[in-house]
Amino acid sequence: MQNENERSVSPVQAGPAGPSGKGDAVKKAVRKISRGIFPGVAWAAVILWCLIFLLLIFWAFINSLKSYINFYEDPLFFPKKGEAYGWNFSNYAKAFSALKVMRNSEYITAPRMLLNSLLYAVGSGGVSVITACLASYILAKYSYLKWVRGLWVIVLLTNYLPISSSLAANIKLLSDLGLYDSILGIIFWQCGAFGYIFLIYYATWKSVSWSYAEAAFIDGAGHFRTMLLIMWPMTRTIFGVLFIQQFITLWNDYMTPIIYLPSYPNLSYGAYQFQFSVADTEIATTPNQIAGLLMLALPVFVLFMIFRNKLMGSLTLGGLKG
Repeated sequence: MQNENERSVSPVQAGPAGPSGKGDAVKKAVRKISRGIFPGVAWAAVILWCLIFLLLIFWAFINSLKSYINFYEDPLFFPKKGEAYGWNFSNYAKAFSALKVMRNSEYITAPRMLLNSLLYAVGSGGVSVITACLASYILAKYSYLKWVRGLWVIVLLTNYLPISSSLAANIKLLSDLGLYDSILGIIFWQCGAFGYIFLIYYATWKSVSWSYAEAAFIDGAGHFRTMLLIMWPMTRTIFGVLFIQQFITLWNDYMTPIIYLPSYPNLSYGAYQFQFSVADTEIATTPNQIAGLLMLALPVFVLFMIFRNKLMGSLTLGGLKG
């Protein structure tokens, strides 16, 4: 009987010596190689992209310090020595003084455009993220209500169906409401709670356990207080990321101020007009234009450096006792 049982064991069941064992060994070897190669390739691609990006910024900074003659003679390397060459840090001062736009028979200079950019980017960006945060919280955490489920269907339709509004209709509506050519009006107009920000925040709220809110309700907290003091702090990272993203988008936006804020041009619009400055040949040179664009990007870089730890942080959720 023992010999018959030993004979009945197939080669596949015999262990690593059989075909199945060899196949598993090959799969493990391939998996091990792929796990070792893929991270290396991914890191190499990321490092290469970062080096190219930093190289372009470095190239722009070096050329922003050149003279007009030096740039067209040698646009690749460092500034040359000489009377007509050298390091021209004055290009930034010239570009800053040349950033101005004519409005209502007066020049709007760079400091005023900087203020308009801050009001527009911070106000519109903050309000759009806050409204998306509140709307997504209701739809994510109160979906057991019928009217909330109905609203969710409407939100999906408005986000995915190709529904576009008319520019002329928007201008007419803002004019009738007294909100046209007003920074407060454009902030109010852009505080729509839906869009991609809403969808990202909706997914974030779905990942936060409702047990935290239930524990707060037991302690006597209301719905708004629970959301503000218990639930929202756990999503501060995504809130900051979305706000920075909106700030950068609005900071570089020049079309909206042209159309809806003709009396309040921002720095992006000033930089857009700066490239067509041909009245002063010294100001209209490429090094000065590069210097103006780098000054426009400086606030975004400073903002990222200040909040880089918050942006690079992770959302960490703890557990409840009991």
